[in-house]
Amino acid sequence: MCVKMCLKVLLLFVFVSSVSPQGSGSGTDGKLRLCVVEGRGSYKRASKYCPVLEQSDSGVECVIGQDRLDCLRRMSKGAVDFGVFSPEDLIATQWADINVLVTDEVRQRPRKYASSIVAVINKSLLPELDTVSSVHSILKRSSMCHIGLGADERRPLSETLTEYLESLVTRKSCNETLSVAENRIKAMADMFGNSCRAGPWVLDASRDAELKALFPSLCAACDRPSKCDRHDRYWGPSGALTCLVEGAGNFTWAEADFVGGYFGSRTGVANTEDFAYLCRDGTWQEIHENKEPCVWLRRPWPLLVAKTKAAEEVSRLAANLTNAGVVVSGGWRGALTALLEANGALPAPLRPPSTPLDYLAGAGGFREAYSQAGCTPSRHIVMCTTSILEQNKCEWLSEAGAVYGVEPAVQCLRKEDREACMVAVKNGTCDVTVASGDWLVRAERDMSLIPILHETTPIINQSTTVVAYVREDSKLFKMADLKGTRAAFPSFDGLAWHSVLRYLANIEKNTCKDILKGFFKSICAPGTEKYLTDSKWMEGCVMEEGKVVGGEWGALRSLVEGKSDVAFLSMATYNQYVAKQIPEPWVKDIKIKPICAEDNENYCFLSWSNIGHVFAKKTTIMRRQEIVNVMTKLDQLFGKHNPNQASAVMFSLYGPYNHQNNILFHDNTKALSTSDVLRTHPFDKVPLNFERSLKDVDSCHVSDLTGAVGNVVPKLVLIVSMVSVLFL
Repeated sequence: MCVKMCLKVLLLFVFVSSVSPQGSGSGTDGKLRLCVVEGRGSYKRASKYCPVLEQSDSGVECVIGQDRLDCLRRMSKGAVDFGVFSPEDLIATQWADINVLVTDEVRQRPRKYASSIVAVINKSLLPELDTVSSVHSILKRSSMCHIGLGADERRPLSETLTEYLESLVTRKSCNETLSVAENRIKAMADMFGNSCRAGPWVLDASRDAELKALFPSLCAACDRPSKCDRHDRYWGPSGALTCLVEGAGNFTWAEADFVGGYFGSRTGVANTEDFAYLCRDGTWQEIHENKEPCVWLRRPWPLLVAKTKAAEEVSRLAANLTNAGVVVSGGWRGALTALLEANGALPAPLRPPSTPLDYLAGAGGFREAYSQAGCTPSRHIVMCTTSILEQNKCEWLSEAGAVYGVEPAVQCLRKEDREACMVAVKNGTCDVTVASGDWLVRAERDMSLIPILHETTPIINQSTTVVAYVREDSKLFKMADLKGTRAAFPSFDGLAWHSVLRYLANIEKNTCKDILKGFFKSICAPGTEKYLTDSKWMEGCVMEEGKVVGGEWGALRSLVEGKSDVAFLSMATYNQYVAKQIPEPWVKDIKIKPICAEDNENYCFLSWSNIGHVFAKKTTIMRRQEIVNVMTKLDQLFGKHNPNQASAVMFSLYGPYNHQNNILFHDNTKALSTSDVLRTHPFDKVPLNFERSLKDVDSCHVSDLTGAVGNVVPKLVLIVSMVSVLFL
């Protein structure tokens, strides 16, 4: 008994002595810093296991990353030492030139690769034994059972890897009059006969239906050809094999282990001897005779990746997670195992640690999938940004999208401000830019731009709203009471400006010109100073260093300091003020209250708009579809469509970036949606939507100022009226 106890003490001493005195890490006292990314589900690993690490002698401490690419950025800056990454992340390290090493594989099962993809074919397609044929000639006009399309954890392959497999047997289509997505689908239809390629081909449901009507042969072999969706019996890895063995198709790709299990469990249902493995060189192998069949593509397991300086210590740490070959489930070692998402499996060490490029070279086909030649000339979607942070996030979004095969690729260009970006899109220097609802009228009226997508959220109070706020001790209770008051707007010609003037023109049964001339005693609308010489229009504005203070905080300050009687603000700004979250010296303990729109007591606001909008030129239908395809695909990959996703995300389209909020897109955005979303629940039930009203009601024109005040810059008279083409 004593011998066993002494041996355990000795092993523990050796183990602790090999881990504690690390010192090459970037953390406190040289501790190794592990970058942890939480999944989106309710189970939070970091909050449960990081304190166990940090309260022990593990020599490891946690840093919480926003996403996996955020962890890579921190590693490149030396702020963290290691983390768990996907093989796709290694592609990003090459493109971003990040100097790291792969130390261990985090295997979930006792096999070398996470996925080994094989091709299974009905032997009736095979040529005579003495005939040498290419894969293309063997499969030409065959009936394909596709492995599955759509964002689903049951799919063994990303879209990039799926398209790589397709490229090995098809002839590339580069028709300049077709979108990239349609060219790919056309290449498949030209290659195969009646097949089942179930699932969404593009994310826009209307366009998806159009494409399936154009290429019906790719749905003809499905169980429900008219639907051809992810609910089809032949969709997914299992469905593709069912499609094959039931004779609906005669060729498919599948995961090697899955093929063995599928045929092994279906004795008497599917005759294994009727099928074979098809190799990339056109040869074939018997299924029942090959435990290691010819593989078309291999995908590695998740990996432990460390910065070069810390790689040796990380390797030693991973090796010490076991005791006598058994994973330790308790203490800090168990906590670290959970944080590494090892799920009870042993990290498989690489000796010596390998560079990402060398490591990926061992996984046949994987690296090649990310270096496919595109069509010439190549296509791009140029996104305009207005700050260094926006530019950096856009570039990382471009990298992440490229890793997952999103085409055309996104490129990023920085301009000095949003107006310069809107002009760049108008002139064709850029393709898209993201802007607030303040630009909806100007973009359409002055620049012929349209919002092809909207940043949407089902929580209406998190949308952009316009509400009239007055001091609580005022005698103002309804909108009609505002006649003769001093009004403050965040800006001239923006969302609040047009919402208020249109609303008042409606209830007053009068024109915008008359409202501007006689309803308010005075108006502060920052921006009018560029066009008006009448100083009375700026009496209620806050001035600093001779300049007008604009924005929502400027309008709120005007109300708080008594320069105006009513300020038209968003609910978000009001909530900030009430919660004392505006860190400005002018903020006082003065209570304000809303005046609700008479026909909107439930919500109170005068109008609401989606959080933001992706603006583009009124270009060809094909180009517009291409932009929508790319942006919605990025949204699907990196947005919030799977709130219960347990694994860490590669990139976060929405949420803080580099500790800053609302960079490039708004944090509260739920999805990027076409204007069709405004006709769906809950959006169709909420009154006074600004975008929807622009289709039906002519906007108050800037030229209405002509009759309201005496001195207006003449060019404003020439502004063209709005037309009703905001909706796709």
